[in-house]
Amino acid sequence: MKFIIFKLILVITALLPLNFVHFLGKIIGKLTWITNSRIRHITEKNIKHCFPELSAQQQTKLTQEILNETGKVILETGKMWQQNAQQTLTLIKECENEHLIKQAQQQGRGVILAIPHYGSWELAGLYCAKHYTMTSMYAPQIDQRTNTLVKQARQRTGAKLVPTNIHGIRAMIKALKQTELVAILPDQSPDENGIFIPFFKQPCYTMTLLPKLAKKTNAVVLFTYAQRLDNSRGFKLIFRQASEDLASLDLEQAAIQMNMDVEKLIRENPHQYQWTYKRFKKQPEGCKSIY
Repeated sequence: MKFIIFKLILVITALLPLNFVHFLGKIIGKLTWITNSRIRHITEKNIKHCFPELSAQQQTKLTQEILNETGKVILETGKMWQQNAQQTLTLIKECENEHLIKQAQQQGRGVILAIPHYGSWELAGLYCAKHYTMTSMYAPQIDQRTNTLVKQARQRTGAKLVPTNIHGIRAMIKALKQTELVAILPDQSPDENGIFIPFFKQPCYTMTLLPKLAKKTNAVVLFTYAQRLDNSRGFKLIFRQASEDLASLDLEQAAIQMNMDVEKLIRENPHQYQWTYKRFKKQPEGCKSIY
């Protein structure tokens, strides 16, 4: 029953105009604030620790904006997963620095798209898979029906999904050596093999897979996100070159630079980042979790 209701919501929201989807999303956001929800508390903790320079009033305002954007993300899923793919891609109204992809490929280098949980990461993936040969890692869902639905949705514009294991890593290495694209969520907390690197000046357990892939394949890293435009006009797809060539740095320095570049990107529109996620849950030994 839960799956049927979930699928029905996806289908309905796929049919609704984007501005109405966002209107409903803001209602969800306001409800999560009014009901003193769990994600409100997580967001408040994250904002307090990452933006200490803001006053209490400014932190409250930012938290409310984040919850509103989170509601939009939730209800946008129907358009990302169920709407006709070509119609979904028309939601992208402009692109910034897309030439950086071709520039890297002309140099004989593969491209790692570092797509954080920011704006609409689903839309960014759909667009890039449509226009370029792209490989992405995929963690299977426990429920088989949900797994099939999500996998089909993310593959519908041409993405090649690979498992989150050694076989998936080998597939990504092969793709990068063929000057193709690989998409990775750089802010995904790893289960293991991570290192503690500052993120908004907080110790943060950070993945090393992206820097390792860049080093091993001499790939160019582009930080990418689909920014939600004002008045529900659609999205702007943005590509940003890493401040330094991560492929030329040692592992720790590359991870530090990766987090700095993600942070720099987020500061442009902090309310569109997924601050409802326990990004700092794992702490160095002897340190207490902020949650």
